[in-house]
Amino acid sequence: MARRVQSPSSINTYKQCPRKYYYIYIKKLKTPPSIHLIRGSVTHSVLEDFFKLDPDKLPESGYESLLKGLLKDFLAKKWDEAKTELEQLDMTEAQRLFYYDETEKMLSYWFNNLLKRLSHEKLPFRQAFKRWVPKTEEEYISDKYQVKGYIDAIHELEEGVMLMDYKTSNKEDITPEYRLQLAIYALLYHEKHGVKPAKVGIDFLKYGQKLLDVDDDLLKLARLEIELIHANTETEIKSDYPKKESPLCKWHSGQCDFFDYCFGSKKLDD
Repeated sequence: MARRVQSPSSINTYKQCPRKYYYIYIKKLKTPPSIHLIRGSVTHSVLEDFFKLDPDKLPESGYESLLKGLLKDFLAKKWDEAKTELEQLDMTEAQRLFYYDETEKMLSYWFNNLLKRLSHEKLPFRQAFKRWVPKTEEEYISDKYQVKGYIDAIHELEEGVMLMDYKTSNKEDITPEYRLQLAIYALLYHEKHGVKPAKVGIDFLKYGQKLLDVDDDLLKLARLEIELIHANTETEIKSDYPKKESPLCKWHSGQCDFFDYCFGSKKLDD
């Protein structure tokens, strides 16, 4: 059987629970929409559009208020485009408004951090902005490793390449899951371009950036986990993907999307 093309998300899903991996990636069961996934998609799209702005068309003075206004406009437009998805959620209008306001505050905090980085450049604004404009949403696919991933931002700086992933989470820790995701991105970049990125990191929009140095150990972690996922997902037999019971199965305010398949009466059409 040909190897499935994996991703950081699929690998981390398997590590969390092999049965959940089975339901999502083998049986292709649909997962219900969530405010966090929709908000994340909207935010990524806003930042992508923001970095498409032409610096040469921006003023050398008064740009702060202009850019902040454009960022708000992008959010309003993208949120409106997601209206149908948002209305499918079991949420009140007040709850949706709460997440909109929170997202606007996240983007405002991110923008203020960007301005600080630009000010440290000691360059005219347009030059500093050009230096920090990344390539966005680049897809990398490795035939060798049979793994793929989308890198949110690739900063090509004089001091080296920096790969960045955006997160809208309420925590600012580089968890083992995030570390593995970043390791795989570094491996994909290294394979394609023949050079290691200098840094990989998470931009926690609510808090700021956290970076990791890219070394041989980080690349080794990526290769090891990729080999393990391929070795563990060679079949489509349900029993080869055991349930991994944990607090992530059910918690005080919710449960895994597949809880009723594992512990309730819901059955697959095998």
